[in-house]
Amino acid sequence: MTNLNLDIEPTQFKNILVGVDESEQGYTALAHAIHQASEDDAKLSIVSVLEMGDLSTIDALRLESVVAKRNEIQANLEKYKAYAIAKGADNVETYFADGAKAGEIIVKEIAPKISADLIIVGAHSKKGFWGTLGSQAAYVARNAAVSSMIARHQTQA
Repeated sequence: MTNLNLDIEPTQFKNILVGVDESEQGYTALAHAIHQASEDDAKLSIVSVLEMGDLSTIDALRLESVVAKRNEIQANLEKYKAYAIAKGADNVETYFADGAKAGEIIVKEIAPKISADLIIVGAHSKKGFWGTLGSQAAYVARNAAVSSMIARHQTQA
């Protein structure tokens, strides 16, 4: 049997990226990200993604509806940032993006842009948002070039 080298130092993360939406799983991801950022004295970047598939066909064609949804997400990002700061994260930034698939946007666009070394997302999401993030979370886990955490909200039994 081969000897295992278990003398490995855990990574102290410097740039943590968390994907958040309006769901318990998204909030759980945010809570874990805040904890890790505080523990490692890392920069915390909070991202929310508007997938056009989240809007009805009629709303997607109406500029007012798209603008209203973007404004709602931006307002939520500010709330997430204030919450993170109140919970002890010192260096917090927010990012808004829109596109077809949240997981791809997080992995291919935002993570490289901010030099993320840890990506945290919720295990799944409310129906219709981020394509029920289960598939998006799996995409992040399989395709991220850096460590990833899939956070699951656990209900009390």
